[in-house]
Amino acid sequence: MTTPTTPAPPQAVVAPMSWDAYVAGWSSTHDGFDPRHAGPLLRRWLRIAFTVGGVLARFGLRPSYPMLIAAACAVLVPLLAARGGAWPALAAVALLLGVGADTVGQTLAVLLRRSTRLGGFYRAMLDRMSEMCWLAALAALGAQPTAVLLCVALVWLHEYVRARAGAVGLRAAGSATIGDHGTRVWLTLLSLLLAAVATTQIGADLAAGVVTMMMVLWLTLAVLGLGQLMGIVRKVLT
Repeated sequence: MTTPTTPAPPQAVVAPMSWDAYVAGWSSTHDGFDPRHAGPLLRRWLRIAFTVGGVLARFGLRPSYPMLIAAACAVLVPLLAARGGAWPALAAVALLLGVGADTVGQTLAVLLRRSTRLGGFYRAMLDRMSEMCWLAALAALGAQPTAVLLCVALVWLHEYVRARAGAVGLRAAGSATIGDHGTRVWLTLLSLLLAAVATTQIGADLAAGVVTMMMVLWLTLAVLGLGQLMGIVRKVLT
């Protein structure tokens, strides 16, 4: 007589999440930041990530996979930009793909209810690594080394101040400044596109000058953002 086998338990299926539930989950994992109160462009960006993430979640894609894609795209940015000519435009595409993959990874973590503090730590490390790759790309295009090093220092100082303030009670959602990660994304993207146009139309010398001017703008916004952040810290923590 054969012994009847017990059927394997069905795998848990994550229920589809509504936009409102997603917003609540995003807010709880991003220090109270509510996407509904963001600017029109950011709201649209997160809507797209929500739609794409919903499709990928049905296939069981893990949040770590888009993060790996984002890291690979970040490394590609300086490698492509260093080739000169029209290649910086392709580097800009890689930058956008990396930022998109990072956002989709965060969306998947919310949709699959897999948001963890370790995942948040990895995402912060990915952001800093990406920014260093972007600055390396601008250096390869002819930006002044002094300006690049100053930008590195200001990015590090800005995020260090934010992290220390967060450790003593300042929420990240209340510490947004003009020098944040989003501003750095747009500055780098614009720099790469302008460098591609300048190189193909005139030459590498003009591209170097354009990139250096963009670095000066980056420095200016970084200084203003740091001053704004220090003002927020003094106001909230005193």
